[in-house]
Amino acid sequence: MAVVGGQFQAIPAELASSVDHILLKRNSNQTGTEAHLAFVDKSSQVIAKSLSATFLRPTTDSLQVSMSGALRAKVDHNGVNVMVALYESGLVTDCPRGENKGRVLSNDYVVRKLEKLCTVKDISARKTVSGTVNFALWEGFNSSKCGVAVFVEDSSHQIFGSQSIQFPDTI
Repeated sequence: MAVVGGQFQAIPAELASSVDHILLKRNSNQTGTEAHLAFVDKSSQVIAKSLSATFLRPTTDSLQVSMSGALRAKVDHNGVNVMVALYESGLVTDCPRGENKGRVLSNDYVVRKLEKLCTVKDISARKTVSGTVNFALWEGFNSSKCGVAVFVEDSSHQIFGSQSIQFPDTI
């Protein structure tokens, strides 16, 4: 395990293989996701408010996110990646064929872009980490339906903590 001590909680092994779905995407028409989201909500509290974000729109089709804060856990020599996902909620999919034929599915927390903020190794729990990611925005981008999720993962993609940050009204 790359994160030692601190307050991060690891996702159980049986959930680790589907962590992208658990952490970042919720389909309100699927069964069992509420339990997954409850687990994520619990792990979110581990680093809640430990990272702060600044948002800039250098152009109408780009978004710059700068983040800074302490991971609040000692990281060993194996290191971890701090990842930032840009997500959108309130999406609707009409299914003309397949097992969901004739159904309209609503989707929240759909990841539109994923970037690495930074990689850290051998740091103490109080050490500040920072970085900036740039996202190209899609046509029809609506900031009121979007946000970013930040998560810490090791090289095997095991998640140790997460934090969701909503956009300010000015984006």
